[in-house]
Amino acid sequence: MKVRVWGTRGSLASPGPHTVRYGGNTSCVGVTLRDGTPLALDAGSGIRALGIEIGPNPDGPVHVLLSHLHMDHLQGLAFFAPLWSADAEVHVW
Repeated sequence: MKVRVWGTRGSLASPGPHTVRYGGNTSCVGVTLRDGTPLALDAGSGIRALGIEIGPNPDGPVHVLLSHLHMDHLQGLAFFAPLWSADAEVHVW
């Protein structure tokens, strides 16, 4: 399993020079399972960059687990590239 943090900010994304060290995106953790299946834990603004890395046409299903429905945990979902591909299989949990 491989884990990468794409965003950890709460409530409001805050990119800029003062957040370069720790990042400015809201909650999103990307997990790549042993078999290569991508899993996104929450869909804050960080999921946009994760979607670019996964690409619009992943080889298999992509899973998005929303821990809860506060705006900072789902505001990036509409910008997740695989969602906009007719060939991608995306499961939102």
